[in-house]
Amino acid sequence: MNQKILILTRVFLITFLLITINLLSADNPESKPQNLSLAFQIINNSQGTTLYQKDLDYVQVVDLTQGAKINFIYGNITDLGTKKGVYGGNDPQFERQKISQVWSNLYLENSSLFCITNGQFFRNDKNSSTGLAFPVKSDGIIVSDGYAGEIEFPDEKLMLEVWKDRALITKFQPNNLQLSTAPNLIVGLQESADKGVEDQTGRTFIGVKDKDSDRLNETILIFTSKQATQPHAAQVLKSFGATQVMMLDGGGSTQLICQGNNYITSPRSIPQMIAILG
Repeated sequence: MNQKILILTRVFLITFLLITINLLSADNPESKPQNLSLAFQIINNSQGTTLYQKDLDYVQVVDLTQGAKINFIYGNITDLGTKKGVYGGNDPQFERQKISQVWSNLYLENSSLFCITNGQFFRNDKNSSTGLAFPVKSDGIIVSDGYAGEIEFPDEKLMLEVWKDRALITKFQPNNLQLSTAPNLIVGLQESADKGVEDQTGRTFIGVKDKDSDRLNETILIFTSKQATQPHAAQVLKSFGATQVMMLDGGGSTQLICQGNNYITSPRSIPQMIAILG
């Protein structure tokens, strides 16, 4: 009888421990990101690129080792802003463009165009041309230092550098702008920088992933949503394997076109965009 009681007691204790562990895992926010990506469905793909969707959220997975490319494109420069940049370079004025028109023009030039989304923060005034808030480098040329400098978010800026086969997100330091060997570069903000952290609004976040644990980030992940909080955007990217995450412009600027389909639309014209080719 005592042996039966002992066995039953052990079974009860083991069952209790398992239930407790499961409950703690369910309540632990760190366990949730790993599950978020499972609910996403593939809705489009091309060479090295895949587009996932869940409700209002979209994630582009861009594998640089499979021939996919990322370009930081911008509108026509109407004023060079020579030597007016906050880091000693230029602060040009870029023509604002409708993302749908940019898609039409670029697709005629290159049919491997997969997606276009919005990119850099900018001065959203009523002028037809405007400046970018933070630096952008495209095809080896620093096209803008930005106008914000260290006045805005001085300790919360990050930098995405993109080479042909890898990418990296690091803390932005002004001298890194000139020292970087990456042909393409864009500066954004930390995921926690206050851009209405808990507001349900348009969000564009970008992350990097090391898919094969070789300490090189071969994959770029881009999150776009018409309605999301900053923590949600970051968690989704991390659920797809992102090890580093950076925030780009959002709100009414967030837009997404893939394979000619308008997934996130806005009447706002913007001066700078991210083009994915696959």
